[in-house]
Amino acid sequence: MGLTFRSGDYIRHVSFGGRTIKDGEAAAIWNVNGVHKQIIGPKRKWMYNSTIRFLTRHKAESHQYIRVAHRNGNVQYIYGPSELYMNPALHDSVEVYDGIKLKSNSECIIVYGKKSSHCQEGITESFDKVVSTAVLASDTDTTEATESKSSINHPSETRTQKREIRGPILFLPSVNESIHTFNWSFDNTFQVLHTDPNRIWSVDLPITTCDSAKFS
Repeated sequence: MGLTFRSGDYIRHVSFGGRTIKDGEAAAIWNVNGVHKQIIGPKRKWMYNSTIRFLTRHKAESHQYIRVAHRNGNVQYIYGPSELYMNPALHDSVEVYDGIKLKSNSECIIVYGKKSSHCQEGITESFDKVVSTAVLASDTDTTEATESKSSINHPSETRTQKREIRGPILFLPSVNESIHTFNWSFDNTFQVLHTDPNRIWSVDLPITTCDSAKFS
């Protein structure tokens, strides 16, 4: 059993015997017929002509989230604090990402998507809800308002929405959201835009003159 925690690099074929899966460990076992079963410790498991593979643990803290790509094509975001064992029978990939912390109102990001995001220090209203409310408020005819709302929510007319998120906030995106990456120079790419008018930007641009002299 040992004192260390085993992970995805531990794979064994067991003709006959047992393995102890400690508290804090998990394992995937395939029996002689190829049937899969996941076991989360603590547990003692006896096997016959089986293959056991211990699973790698992924952890997200309160400012992070876990992106899980399932084998059936679905993508899931799990917000911290949480943990997940990467099981090759169920998952294609498991990755942990940090949320984006906007420290003040002068910092912002541009988000593309159609649903509200998961925020810890505030609630950001989705653009879809604003549009639907505006349609209902401006339409005095209830029937026309219902038809307008239905046309907005119709899948065939779904469009990518763009919205601005300002701090102070910890932003954790949802599955169908992406964050715009700014690229203002060759080596200067970023996602958080600083709009403070007193902020000084330092941009290094290589310039070549007509006589082939180079400077920046």
